[in-house]
Amino acid sequence: MRLPRPRVIVATNLVVAIAVLVWVFWDKGAAALAQLTRDPSWPTFAAFLLVVLGLWAGATWRWRLVLGGVCRPPGFTALLRYRLAGQSISMLIPSAKLGGEPVRGYLLAQGGVAVSDAIASVAVDRVLDMGAGTVFTVLFAAVLLHYGVPSIEGPLEGVVIGALALLVGVAVTIRRLHGGRGVVTAMVRRSRLDRWGVVERRMATLADAEESAQRLAAQGRLMARAFGCGLLVNLTVLLEYKLLLAAFGLPSELIAVVAALFGTGAAHSMPIPGGVGVLDGSQMVLFAALGYPTEVGLAVALAVRLRELLWLVPGLAYLAARGAAGMVLRQSAA
Repeated sequence: MRLPRPRVIVATNLVVAIAVLVWVFWDKGAAALAQLTRDPSWPTFAAFLLVVLGLWAGATWRWRLVLGGVCRPPGFTALLRYRLAGQSISMLIPSAKLGGEPVRGYLLAQGGVAVSDAIASVAVDRVLDMGAGTVFTVLFAAVLLHYGVPSIEGPLEGVVIGALALLVGVAVTIRRLHGGRGVVTAMVRRSRLDRWGVVERRMATLADAEESAQRLAAQGRLMARAFGCGLLVNLTVLLEYKLLLAAFGLPSELIAVVAALFGTGAAHSMPIPGGVGVLDGSQMVLFAALGYPTEVGLAVALAVRLRELLWLVPGLAYLAARGAAGMVLRQSAA
């Protein structure tokens, strides 16, 4: 029996999600928009924008801290642009927000950093990011269970188990690197992928990247500082969501903020570009479980969509400007 290709699965999921989204907006869209536009607080929204800038800076600073453990990092502004570009690609590609990491590594290497150091810094930064995020995922699940949110205890238990498994995986990876044992190259050799010419030609680069990652893992104090920065960034996201919801007069108490965050994270773990339909449905289900009308959950989803647009556009604008500049240079050289 031939299994459907991943592209077919993604396309099918996207079509179904769009159909459901259209139906929901047809039924509840007007009420949700009325909820958003009833009495927005622009000073609160301005505070939200300042927190967004702080989150970008905090995540970039953590990456620069990690990169400084293996080489002299580029300027902060350049790293911020690279991170925003990778972040935009990650939000568009259904890859659990991992699709932008190769873009980050490529831009960093183009900026003059050795390829091995670029790969290692992006990989370690991502591992630390996932580890810090997983801690908060477990905490969010515990908060929702504590408030007795009905009908979602089963999914929450699955998320907690998956999050704990991810934490164990992160710990094992760091332990292997700290002990001088490779992760990527070992997996490639055991799976015999190195028989392929395209992989074999890059084994040396992968080995160099793992050596850089091992040097990073050996710097315990540096890793602790970077992980602590990741925890602080994730904690600040709570404030970001609270200000966003409060700016539009939506429920902004702790349980509502946690529900909005949890629903967003769950939606982006699905193989659907941008979480189309899934994000909106998850917010409606969670807020209905908390006792709010359906249009409130949809209004929360729209507010989150606005937030994601603000996170998406700067990176895409940078990539577009970079591509246009490269095209002009090529034309001039010709």
